[in-house]
Amino acid sequence: MFVEVTRLFFVVFCTAAGFWLTRDLSGARDAAQGIGGMVGCLIGYVGGGVLGRLLEHAAGEVEDRADCLPAAQVVGGALGALLGAIAGLIAAAPLLLLIPVRIGAGVVGLVVWCAMYLGMRIVGQRSVAVLEMLGLSTRPLVRSEPFDARDGMLVDTSVLMDGQLLTLAQTGLLGADLLVARFVLDELQGFADAADPVKARRARGGQEALAELSKNGVIQVRILDDALPQYNAVDAKLIALARRLELRLLTNDGALARNAELQGVPACNLRRLACDLAPAVLPGDPLLLQLSGVGRQRGQGVGHLEDGSLVVVNGGEEFVGGEPIELRVTSVVPTTVGRVVFAAIEAA
Repeated sequence: MFVEVTRLFFVVFCTAAGFWLTRDLSGARDAAQGIGGMVGCLIGYVGGGVLGRLLEHAAGEVEDRADCLPAAQVVGGALGALLGAIAGLIAAAPLLLLIPVRIGAGVVGLVVWCAMYLGMRIVGQRSVAVLEMLGLSTRPLVRSEPFDARDGMLVDTSVLMDGQLLTLAQTGLLGADLLVARFVLDELQGFADAADPVKARRARGGQEALAELSKNGVIQVRILDDALPQYNAVDAKLIALARRLELRLLTNDGALARNAELQGVPACNLRRLACDLAPAVLPGDPLLLQLSGVGRQRGQGVGHLEDGSLVVVNGGEEFVGGEPIELRVTSVVPTTVGRVVFAAIEAA
């Protein structure tokens, strides 16, 4: 259809051109004008077919190249070309007043073309940033699956302060980009400046992990500038942002995960995942463990397994800080922050 329509336009153009050209050369002879129009029609029919096929092939080449480019870059390049053409036309228009029109038209056309190309290259390379600056999202508006894992995950401060984030990312278990809101970075900075040395150390570790991930390129770290001033709490902002962008939420906060899922936002709890992946500890299993502290109840001693699981031992207070002792697991209780293992001292 494209070739036929192109041929039709070219036939009309060549017929009119042949008629007018013959009229100018031969005067007002009707026979000559008719012959000129007929010759132009034949030339237009043959040339239109050739031109149509060439244009169709060129359009196919452009389409193949466009398929390899992100949609944001295509839109940004087109916007840059339009802005470049306008800027080039404004800059070159005064030349028409200084030089003859026949020469100036060509110069203006060249300037506009160069400006279009320059605008397309510059804006196309920075298309994502330009579209975000204009308040436009680079995410597709209609998708086959909302909350697609390939879109990345929105992370909260608890994940950034978790010492296992860098290890999980480097092993490829996350399998998606990390999207960090600006207000989460601000909260992380506040924790890094806090008086509590433990919290400050973990926050600074989170900043270093983000810097390492951004540098080594294992996964992409993207910063979102959405402020959401209508919400005061950071958790409320995170859930609202995840709902608006249809992103999954990655957190270590069990309460935040439950709240997000109640509002229709899928959440992945890293600590719950670590608990599920931890080696199984069943009632009756023996343990050899050194107790490092006292428990909440009188006489209790506590220690930790290699995966971080808390072990509570009744009557173990007197063994705190001593040599490892033999224990027997009595029960295992899963919690939102991990599992708690209760054990008893093995009788001698």
